[in-house]
Amino acid sequence: MNWIQKLRNFLPILGIIIFIYIFIDVGVDKIIDVLRKIPLTFLLISAFLSFPRIILSTYKWHIIAEKQEIYTNFLNLIKLNFIGLFYGTITPLWLGDYIRIPYLKWESNKPLGRCASNVLIDQIIEFLALFLLAAAGSFILFSKYPHLLFILLFFLLLFLFIVLFFKEKRRSKKIFSMISSLLLPDRIKSLLTNEFEAFYSNIPSFSFLLLPLLIELISYTIFFSQIYLIAYSLNLSIPFFNFILIYPIASLVGLIPITISGFGTREGTLIMLFKPYGIEENFAVALSLAGYFITMLIPAFVGAIVSFLYKPKAKLL
Repeated sequence: MNWIQKLRNFLPILGIIIFIYIFIDVGVDKIIDVLRKIPLTFLLISAFLSFPRIILSTYKWHIIAEKQEIYTNFLNLIKLNFIGLFYGTITPLWLGDYIRIPYLKWESNKPLGRCASNVLIDQIIEFLALFLLAAAGSFILFSKYPHLLFILLFFLLLFLFIVLFFKEKRRSKKIFSMISSLLLPDRIKSLLTNEFEAFYSNIPSFSFLLLPLLIELISYTIFFSQIYLIAYSLNLSIPFFNFILIYPIASLVGLIPITISGFGTREGTLIMLFKPYGIEENFAVALSLAGYFITMLIPAFVGAIVSFLYKPKAKLL
């Protein structure tokens, strides 16, 4: 198993290597020159839009939580969302966002298993919304990159198959029982069995999740609009509708766990996707960096402060 550990340690480094290569290949001076051209007014307006976006995203989470009978103050959920943004930003595949699970357990006093299913459902809605936007964007680029549509549809269907497979409690229980009987001692097995039952309690129906999905699509529209404002300020010739649907493809590629926060993979993808619109490489990279700073780094910084100031009155686990 040592090779797995070595691979896991190497993958984030690989992403940084890709990012450094792109940065040097495009030209550091050229990228910095583009960043200097972004008007401060547009940066401030774009940054301000993070707050209504996060409030809307938290409201979506709040709806799902109440359906699962997980009750807590909406302001507390906003705090937990910021904390999740901080940890998610600094980890591959946004895994750090699951730190919300123990925090939610403390806030709501509900079983850890139910809190885990709640955060997982919230994450599934986010991934599905991003997949749908990216798939729509691949239609726009079909004439230039026809294989992109089929690749995205394949992974979207695979994602939906996994969700549907594990939504069925009986199937999941068979897999859980097999793994626990082979690997876990009886004491831990008994504890996890209770949490497994809690995980599958109060799971919302698919029809109920249509509203949270719609809210998440609106939230993502605001998210990519923040980056479009920067593109607009640089007079980049790409229509708003096209931008909102094409940029999610790069965001989706950026989730591949070979880097932190998508550095390298996102910039390389944007260079390819924006080429049909005549957008130069240095503008694509600069736009990605400015967009990351506005949409991710600033909220993550707020999340770091909230995480530092957050004082639970009891142990989180």
